[in-house]
Amino acid sequence: MLNRDFDHLSTLAHHFFEREDIRQKLNIIDQYNISGWEVWMQIEFANLLASTGHEWWREQTLACDLRKNPQRLSVRADFLLRKKGWTLDSYIALELKQNQDPTSCVRNMIADLVKSAKIKRSELALRSFWTLGVTPRIDKERLNELIDYYLDEKYYLTKSRKKHVLLRDIEQTPYCYIVI
Repeated sequence: MLNRDFDHLSTLAHHFFEREDIRQKLNIIDQYNISGWEVWMQIEFANLLASTGHEWWREQTLACDLRKNPQRLSVRADFLLRKKGWTLDSYIALELKQNQDPTSCVRNMIADLVKSAKIKRSELALRSFWTLGVTPRIDKERLNELIDYYLDEKYYLTKSRKKHVLLRDIEQTPYCYIVI
């Protein structure tokens, strides 16, 4: 199931970032040094989910397992999504991140993975939890260094670093996207 979820999200990200209108907007963001465009990306991604027949919810509040995170009662996932044909009430949680600094982007993505480990398992049937980040292009070696530095492996036990990390350039833009 984890491999299927990763493949599905990778395909969604590919379709999203191959769109000419998205690449054009990313170039405008870069050209005019626009910051704070994460909500725009979430809206555009929601449009993709709606157009591809997914069930999805934004900013869904999920209870925390108080044994794992006694400071907070709940967390919010940017998206819960379910593809047609998947088991009813079985969802992928997805967080979107953007940052002009690749180090900050990866650090924030990993912080969201840590957050996901605190979701109460009885809250809903959560198939898997992922992050999708957009940042200026970096190479695979630098990404691996950042993951090694920021990721505590205990929060990543069910995933494989070799199978479940994707780094792709967004063609005709100065950006890349990362799925962890």
